Amino acid sequence: MKHHPDTVGNECEETRQKSQQIFMKCRSALEMLVECETTGKALLKTDVEEARQMTNEEFDSWFEKETGHSNPFNFDLDPELMREVADMHEEMESSHGLDRDGGMWHLASLISSTVKSGKEG
Repeated sequence: MKHHPDTVGNECEETRQKSQQIFMKCRSALEMLVECETTGKALLKTDVEEARQMTNEEFDSWFEKETGHSNPFNFDLDPELMREVADMHEEMESSHGLDRDGGMWHLASLISSTVKSGKEG
């Protein structure tokens, strides 16, 4: 955490740049690892991906088993849940840091925009 961009503080620009480079190298290295499903040990993602790629049919089957939906883009959210997500997104809007880009935060932003425009149901 010493080199995390949110914790570097008021260092000189050169020190901040060096910390950012170190942090990005560490993050890239971490993202190259995955957990072995049988042993729990760390493996290189490239080795695992070479050994096993999920076909489109396998993904569709897995997605339906996990979510109960046959289409990844076919979700019908309850209006009350949408309002709750929109309220949470609005309350936490100022705390969106570097780790809150994309993914679920983007989804929350889209839901919030939909609720604000009155299309919640």
